Amino acid sequence: MTETSGRDTTPNGPPGSIWLRELKQRPAKQPLSREQIVRAAVRLLDEGGVRNLRMRQLADSLNSAPMSLYWHVPTKDDLLELAIDAVFPDPPSPSGSGNWRADIQTCATDLFEVLLQHSWMIELMGGHPPVGPRALAHTSAIIEILEQARFSPGQLDSALSAIYYYTVGAALSEASWQAMARQSAESEEEWASRLGPYLSTATQDHPESLADYVKRSASSSTGQRFRDGLECMVSGMDQMRSMNS
Repeated sequence: MTETSGRDTTPNGPPGSIWLRELKQRPAKQPLSREQIVRAAVRLLDEGGVRNLRMRQLADSLNSAPMSLYWHVPTKDDLLELAIDAVFPDPPSPSGSGNWRADIQTCATDLFEVLLQHSWMIELMGGHPPVGPRALAHTSAIIEILEQARFSPGQLDSALSAIYYYTVGAALSEASWQAMARQSAESEEEWASRLGPYLSTATQDHPESLADYVKRSASSSTGQRFRDGLECMVSGMDQMRSMNS
């Protein structure tokens, strides 16, 4: 019984992504497994973000020596890639109802909630594209839903980009507001209320519609803002798809 170690890189090439590297087989009888290390890393990331993840601290949390981690995860960047993939949501599956819009909304919402729960993912995805097994399975499942809905190949590409760009962008925006509220030890509603006087001054030289939008946005919930935007996006996808008829 063996498990792979990430210490080896592709011959004559740069280390690159851990997913692009040839891995050497090592005896599985080890005090730690890669899965244990990644789970512990996710806990530290959830507790304090990327700055909270240090290999020595991680080793201490596992009652292990730092060098023992490197047999399984050669670098911190490798570990971050593994952590992103570990918390990626389960791949969606068609509901069987034939309602592709509902299926897409469900899978986008699942990803949005995971990104907010593990907000460090948003920061990391800027430099660590999610191309691990779970992320690819998630993308493949969405492609299957769109294919069954009879999107043409070009439309499918555009729709897939829209889903991920909107979902990750929405999560980034919401996470920033939530982080600001946490820093001020206030709820999102309290923070938005205290922001009111500034917004009134900042928008006075712009059309009233901007101030109205800001007020509505501040008074709505995170989930509602996401669902409303998602409905708008999916409606546009449906309109594009109807061009096939």
